[in-house]
Parts: sequence; structure tokens; C-alpha cells
Amino acid sequence: MPRGLTLGLLPCLLLAAAADAMETHGAIVVAPEYVSVDRSSPYYVEPPTVEIPRRSSRNDIELRAQEGGFNAQGILRQLVAEGSRPEYHGVANQFYYDGQFTPGLGWTAGKKVLSWGVGFGFKPLDVIQREDRRSINAPPLVGVPLLAIERLTDTDALTVVWTRPGQGRDTTDSGDPSLALHWYRLAGSDDYHGVARVSRRRSLEAGLGATHVIGDEWSIYAAALYQRHGWQHANTLIGSGETLAAADPMVDTRRSGGIKAVAGAQWTGESGWSTLLEAWYDADAWRRADWQALDALTAQQRALAGLAPQTAIDGNVAWSSQAFLGTDLLRENVLLRIAYDDRDGFKPYADVLVTPSDHGRVLTLGAVWEGNRQRLSLGARQFGGAAGSAYAQAPIRRIFWAEWRLAIF
Repeated sequence: MPRGLTLGLLPCLLLAAAADAMETHGAIVVAPEYVSVDRSSPYYVEPPTVEIPRRSSRNDIELRAQEGGFNAQGILRQLVAEGSRPEYHGVANQFYYDGQFTPGLGWTAGKKVLSWGVGFGFKPLDVIQREDRRSINAPPLVGVPLLAIERLTDTDALTVVWTRPGQGRDTTDSGDPSLALHWYRLAGSDDYHGVARVSRRRSLEAGLGATHVIGDEWSIYAAALYQRHGWQHANTLIGSGETLAAADPMVDTRRSGGIKAVAGAQWTGESGWSTLLEAWYDADAWRRADWQALDALTAQQRALAGLAPQTAIDGNVAWSSQAFLGTDLLRENVLLRIAYDDRDGFKPYADVLVTPSDHGRVLTLGAVWEGNRQRLSLGARQFGGAAGSAYAQAPIRRIFWAEWRLAIF
């Protein structure tokens, strides 16, 4: 059995062995997905150079257990994709213990999910978990190994966290050891957040956020984060004078300090309708000029057809298409979302994301129905916008998805 599967199965086996002594929950999840490609995109490459699975499915058996301060969550997962053999994984999402020194002063050790800050489509203060808030059909989050101390009062919470203790430097944010602090205050119906994080990869990150409630229907919120060092996945061929590379030219490039910020307003009526308007700035995302430079490079590579090996051209275009894997394709983003809750478990919604710098657009339609033991989610997302915008040139045009969840105990 592969080592990764064995380690992922360990919490699941422990949960099963201790099921009689713990509060346990189990669920079956089936999450199929269908992708429609855009062959007219300059970044689309025909198979076999790039295989984009048109049909795929994530099939999970989830197990959770809690007893006193002990908490665990594990998943047995099957991944099925068109044209590939099924994959099997064991995932240890969380495995931690919450203890207490004295009343109001606690500690945590293990692997835990920590999501911080305010925001709907973007949470700049989420410096530990770094959750992609716009991901499609996302599986349960996987926590971070940590040691933490938390001080609680009636209105305040102060948490100090050492993530990935004893581990060396990593090339990703989630794998980079750090020392972080989160402060939270509840003042009436308003709340305030403060975060600070020190790591080798980012050096210093620090930010503040707040939510203010207005009456019974309105709330406004905002947050901003400063980071001493930023990172961007960029093509090293740009500006080099070269057109084709023999190895992947897309690398993480360190940048100087930058700002991540979000601001939004939400209205929720007694009828069940709600509207949210949110704007954010992500300093780690590309500027319009960065996309124009990559577009020009891709056009130069395409123009070499017949003059250079087609495999080399297709390979370089495929490498450049990694730019579409970013959380945000552009730094400036505006999101409008309209949703309805009928109070009986049915929740349809629609939202549109716009990138003002290039007039790109992402339209999402979906609905969630939740019963006593079942939950069904359906959705569709389409990428488009003005010709030449990043989203309009994406090699994937539409994504359709569903998720059926059944609680088995």
C-alpha cells in the first residue's frame, strides 16, 4: 500500500476503532464534474500534450469523531477521471487535541483547520489556511500541523500559533513554518480582527479587519493585509529575448511588499432574499500588463508553426496555461451575488465576478437543497468577457458540477 494512503488511513482506522467511545459522524459524498473546453483559446492544446478530463468524480467516505478535547476527521477518497485509472487516497483532514491550562487559557496540538478574517469571495487575513473561497465543488479543508495557545474572555480571543513546528523551509505558503497571532473582539453586534504572521517565505504579514452591522438587514465589512514579500507564478521567457524553453519556464518569483484588501456590503431581507457586493485587491495576482506580455509570447510561439517542432510549441503553450490555475487571475475583482433562502432547505444563488482592468467575467449559477440527512448541490460556471481578457481566453469555457451528501450515522 502506498505510504501516503497508509498515513491518510491512520486517523480513519483510529476513528473506527474508537467509535463506541466517541461521538462519531459519517457521510458518503459523490461529487461529479463536467468540463467544456474552448478550442479557440490561444492557450488550448490538443491531447496528448495536455489531457483535460471532461468528466470526473470525487467519491468520499467521511468520518468524524469527537470526545472531550479530542477531534479527528478523515476521508477515504476515490478520484475517477475520463481517460485515467481510478485513484485512491486516505486524507487526514484534522487530528488534534484541545486542552486547558486554566479557565480561559487553552492549548491545541495536532493538525487543525484555522480560517481567519472577513470576506466572502476573498479573505486577506486568512494567513494560515489560505482557503480558495471561489473554488468549485471544494472538498473539506485539510488542516495545518500546529501548536497553539488561546486566551479567551467574554469579548476577546487571542491566539498564538506555531505552524509546522520542527519542519524545514518549504516552497509553498501552506508548507512554510510560521509563528502567527490572531486577535478577535466582539463589540455589541460588531466584530474586529487583527492578524500577524512571521515566516521565511513571506517574512512579515500583518492586517486588520472589521464587520459593522447596520440595523436588522445590513452589514458592511473590510480588511487589509500587508505582506513584506509577495510571490507570483511567472513565465521566465518574458523579457528574456527567447521564445521557446526546453524546461518549464513557469516559476514562483519573489516580489517586494504588497497589499491584499477586501471591502463589501450585504443586505439580507426577511423574505429570504440577500444581496452581496464585494471588491478586493490581490497583490499576488497578475496585472493586466502581465497577461498582455504572456499573450504576446504565446502568439509568437504559435507563429513558429512549421518552423519549430510542434511538440515544442505545444509544450510551451501548455506550460503558460498554468497561469489560469491562480486563485485570482487579476489583482482587481468585483463580485455581485444574489441568493434566496426559502427556510425549508432550498437555496438558489447567482453571482458574477468582473475583472475591471480587462473586463473579464465569470458567471456562476447554483442551488443547494438540504434535508434531514441529505444535501444536494448543483452548479454551473462560465468564463468569458471582453475579447482579450484573461477569463475570455481561458482554455476551459464552462464547468458543471454536483455534490450529493448522505449522512450515514
